[in-house]
Amino acid sequence: MHEQFATWYASLSLGQDAAHVERRWNALDALVDQMPKGTLDLLVRLAFRAKVQMSGSEVADLRKKFAGEGATPGDEELIVLAAAALAWTMKQNGELCSLAAAMVLTTSCCGLRKLALPMDLVDLATTAWRLCAEDRRKRPSLDVPRAAATALDKTEVAAAVKSAAEGDPGAAVQALAASLNKVIASFSKRQAAVEMQFQNYTLLQDEELDILWWLHGGVSADLRSDFRDVPLQHRPLGIARELSTLTTVLPGPTAVPALLVRAGVSNSPKLTLVAAVQSMPEEWLGTALGDLKENSISPVITPILFALIRRKELGGEEGWAPAWSKLVSLDEAVELEAMQLAEAAYREFVLVRIG
Repeated sequence: MHEQFATWYASLSLGQDAAHVERRWNALDALVDQMPKGTLDLLVRLAFRAKVQMSGSEVADLRKKFAGEGATPGDEELIVLAAAALAWTMKQNGELCSLAAAMVLTTSCCGLRKLALPMDLVDLATTAWRLCAEDRRKRPSLDVPRAAATALDKTEVAAAVKSAAEGDPGAAVQALAASLNKVIASFSKRQAAVEMQFQNYTLLQDEELDILWWLHGGVSADLRSDFRDVPLQHRPLGIARELSTLTTVLPGPTAVPALLVRAGVSNSPKLTLVAAVQSMPEEWLGTALGDLKENSISPVITPILFALIRRKELGGEEGWAPAWSKLVSLDEAVELEAMQLAEAAYREFVLVRIG
């Protein structure tokens, strides 16, 4: 059980029934253990109290899973359980950990969306993002924990000898072949795991090399200019998008903030999200959105990319912001630090491309 789950659950004022809390936890743990990627989207929307049809079939199915052997949770309890499920997912060491952390951070949108929860889900996501990035980029260990089993199974060998002694050489050969195949399969599985580790590490090394050459070259291919000549207002989104195209593994390198600084993003002034989107050249919009599947962009999970889509729909003209602001429930007048905006945009691009 997550060390804070009982405390989070106590905030619901549903009593201190330890057995009830245990049942809820068991149901939550079972959900996370077998959770498909698609469920993460619903959990995030619930945790952020986004526009969710609480009486819909999708939510009803989730209620049943959280109920387990107990009563069906009410709306407020469901929201806390959804957030707790995200927190527990982000404690695991796997693909869903990175994905859950990315979705929480992109939905938070630089902290503009506030959470009414008994836990700081954004802080948990920030920590999980960093730890996942560090873990995914560890050099594979060359230490051999134990020698591979090479001997044939004694019982199967004895059965083969018995078959041969009884005048059935065919059965003896089959028994030995089956035993030998088990040893070969064990070696094959071990070798495949080692190869996968080094293939993944090679992929990460290629990613790092591409990023370093891009940074060393100091040229933005998208904006067709040296970094130092890119207009300040174009840097947060332009540089973030370009860096995301060089990223091959979620959640990206741990040095993303430093890379953005070296590319000159930190020199940009504060900008509203609307101003940053509106300032980008119309040609860049086509490049930035051209390789993204629009059905994977949503006003809740990826509000910045959704803003780019809305502006593109109007052919680059102004006037899209009020409707966008209403749909995403964000204040269009709030100014953000350039680094905040760039990191948020980077996460959205990476999430949609490889999440």
